[in-house]
Amino acid sequence: MILIFLSLAIITSYVGVMIFRNGIPYSISDTFYSLDHKVWFGFSMISSALLLMPAILERTPESYQFLAFLMCSGLCFVGVAPNFKAGMDRPLHIVATTIAALCSQVWVALTLPWVLFVWIAWLAYVGIRLRQVWDGDLWYSFVKCKPLFWAEVIAFGMVYTVLLTNLIS
Repeated sequence: MILIFLSLAIITSYVGVMIFRNGIPYSISDTFYSLDHKVWFGFSMISSALLLMPAILERTPESYQFLAFLMCSGLCFVGVAPNFKAGMDRPLHIVATTIAALCSQVWVALTLPWVLFVWIAWLAYVGIRLRQVWDGDLWYSFVKCKPLFWAEVIAFGMVYTVLLTNLIS
């Protein structure tokens, strides 16, 4: 339980400080470029994943523990390869992010499927926000909604919600 709360504290503190300093980013990974000390991004991603891994593996049935492992490992690789805009980091970051995101959502679906209904709120937010910022260009207006950031926050939130729900029950 302590590891879950430490992991949650690290990731929420990092994201919270970044929002306080710079406003809502386009993605959590995008905050890397605003840091004076770039190591903080890697530290936050890697430490939150490594603290989460033993706790999530302990609470996951053996038949799909590999999803929890891949999710946390993917997040570690995101921290190791933070520069998603260029260079050798780009492909590793994109693959690691995709693996972490997909594995997290499949893990949630297998562990506590009703939590996935939160995606309806994301769709509603994007739809409402899209109408507010609409300028005639669908892609540009969509990006202005910052949907990736909110999707990442929801994905993280779902994982911690499932874990904390399992602790209570």
